[in-house]
Amino acid sequence: MAETLPLINLTPDEIEKLPAKLRDKISATDVIGVWLVGGTTERIAQRIARVVELFPRAAAKHNEQLSDANIEKMLDVFLSDTPRPPVETELDIDNARLRADYLQETPCLTAAQVHAASGLNPRNRSEPASRWKREGRLFAVRRSGIDLYPAFQFEDGVPRPVIKKILAALPKDMTGWQIALWFASGNGWLGGDEPQERLVDPDAVIDAALKLADPAVG
Repeated sequence: MAETLPLINLTPDEIEKLPAKLRDKISATDVIGVWLVGGTTERIAQRIARVVELFPRAAAKHNEQLSDANIEKMLDVFLSDTPRPPVETELDIDNARLRADYLQETPCLTAAQVHAASGLNPRNRSEPASRWKREGRLFAVRRSGIDLYPAFQFEDGVPRPVIKKILAALPKDMTGWQIALWFASGNGWLGGDEPQERLVDPDAVIDAALKLADPAVG
């Protein structure tokens, strides 16, 4: 039989009666409610502490997934003539519009098209694109669960060597879509040019990528 955990929602008056150090900790955090959660054994108490520790990260990931789902819905709309459905935030709409504009303006290749252009003959048609992506030689944007590879990354059917150097210089936590929009946006370190337009000047683009990754710059 599952154990019921004690859960007490503290009122403002009860919080005021807590020790000063505890009240200071509560006031220093951005919370809208305070609960006491207890366990009847040390093992359960440790598990509760671990759940509390991991919860913000899990919640943030869940919200990110929800946002991506909303953006995908909007992307379907912007790339078709169907009526616009409601979404949770204006930010989702803006992101979806940016992605739709990008896909309409930037030639992209599927893994099968990369496969055909490469002249290689692996059995898996997702190769060599997926391998090149794993090796950091390419990036992709996701559209309806499918990787699309912006065509400017290729020359004679293979990745331009400079792409790997640029990707290595960018912040490691950037998503494929963030990378794509960075390449396609005017950059102050490049005199307002888009990085994807300046690949013939690789040192300048790599330097611009390093500037983005450097928290001291800005």
